[in-house]
Amino acid sequence: MKIYSFTFARAGSKGIKYKNLKKFKNKSLIFWAIQDCIKSKFISKSFVSTDSKKIAKEAKKAGAIIPFLRPKKLSTDFSPEYLSWKHALNFLKKNNDLPDIFISVPCTSPLRTSKDLDRMISIFIRKKPDLLVAVSESERNPYFNMFKMKKNNKIEIFSRPKKKIFRRQDCPKIYNLTTFAFISKPNYILNSDNIYSNNVIGLKVDKKRSIDVDTVEDIKYAEFLGKIYGIKK
Repeated sequence: MKIYSFTFARAGSKGIKYKNLKKFKNKSLIFWAIQDCIKSKFISKSFVSTDSKKIAKEAKKAGAIIPFLRPKKLSTDFSPEYLSWKHALNFLKKNNDLPDIFISVPCTSPLRTSKDLDRMISIFIRKKPDLLVAVSESERNPYFNMFKMKKNNKIEIFSRPKKKIFRRQDCPKIYNLTTFAFISKPNYILNSDNIYSNNVIGLKVDKKRSIDVDTVEDIKYAEFLGKIYGIKK
């Protein structure tokens, strides 16, 4: 079975320019993502899709395959990442190297490990969903402590439950999407315009390791969490 990973890393970023090259524990974020893939017992090839020669150079040094430079039209703030997934898979298809399983491994989850990837892949192989994602339990709940603001600053609960809820513990469980990884079959990605529309399952992961880096402060916080919880890369 061919299982290929892709890390999608563009030069532009709203939070931090060249975010993927920022250091976490003295190595770039993209380095850690690639190493997680290389250390996986399932992933046979680790690719990087980027529009930047600078990022490509760092990714190659970390051990990834750089099959192309991604078109600029797929690298803007308004470009849905799933279109870059399609672009990468179409490239492999044209080269007669389409994998059995595709896994997107973002740079922005530095507390994820190769063991997490292997656990997700094992569940994907066993349960055969269209898409597998990792989720963590949310501290905020639209049935209890999340509100929308209307005219004159009037607020109301975001989602009205059928019965009154007085404690957060009584609310339906709500989960945050993490950036641990996204796993699917190539043909599902290639033929879908809404990847969340069919059989999507979520694997619950530790909240303390599910930080999604968007700022320099997030990186520092991730290093702090890694230290106090003894999370090793």
